[in-house]
Amino acid sequence: MRRFEPARRLWTGWRRWFNPLRSANAALRGALQRNAGHVRGRLLDVGCGGKPYADLFGQVDRYVGIDVLPSGGGQQDVYASGLQLPFAAGVFDTVLSTEVLEHVPEPSQLIGEAYRVLRPGGCLVLTTPQTWGLHQIPHDYYRYTPFGLRYLAEKNGFTVLRLEPTTGFGVTFCQRFCDVVFYAPDGRPNFTGLVGELVKVPLAMVQLLGAGFDKIIGQRGDTLDNLLIARRHEA
Repeated sequence: MRRFEPARRLWTGWRRWFNPLRSANAALRGALQRNAGHVRGRLLDVGCGGKPYADLFGQVDRYVGIDVLPSGGGQQDVYASGLQLPFAAGVFDTVLSTEVLEHVPEPSQLIGEAYRVLRPGGCLVLTTPQTWGLHQIPHDYYRYTPFGLRYLAEKNGFTVLRLEPTTGFGVTFCQRFCDVVFYAPDGRPNFTGLVGELVKVPLAMVQLLGAGFDKIIGQRGDTLDNLLIARRHEA
């Protein structure tokens, strides 16, 4: 099998660098990595899917993931809804939820549940899209500005520590262009096989252009996502 290792690494690198969603994925991961210091102790990941960011939080004592249904690469420890968390009050130090709140019909209820299961002083770490197309239809209900996120957090008793965009206009525009070109509204690729791999090359160049634009003007204008860090009040 070792003789195939170089080919496997090459293919893995190709898929990473020529992923039509690379800019969005990298921006989310970067924002979470920059704020990983807020994550500690017992961590609850609401809507965990395949726990794609678990490697960023090696400092936690325990990582518990919940989701409502099995999903691709699912690593759920518990099947449950974020609207009714099956945990006692004050048992987690951190609640993490990435790209989930837009799929929740009652977002304030989920944030209230996060507050309930957090210990005093514990943190909610949450990312949500502000500019993105429909996905997981029909369970796609909302998009969130930083003002909306602040309102929901403070309404449920949190103190907002940080609110930041993950991208600026350049990355946002170029990533959305690539998404619309490569994917159909139902999420399936418009191109498959060798044609699909070839189409990814110019799209990767478009994403690099967007990243360069943001480097020049900064993270101004529209953003793909926002990241919220909020703290539960001390006892």
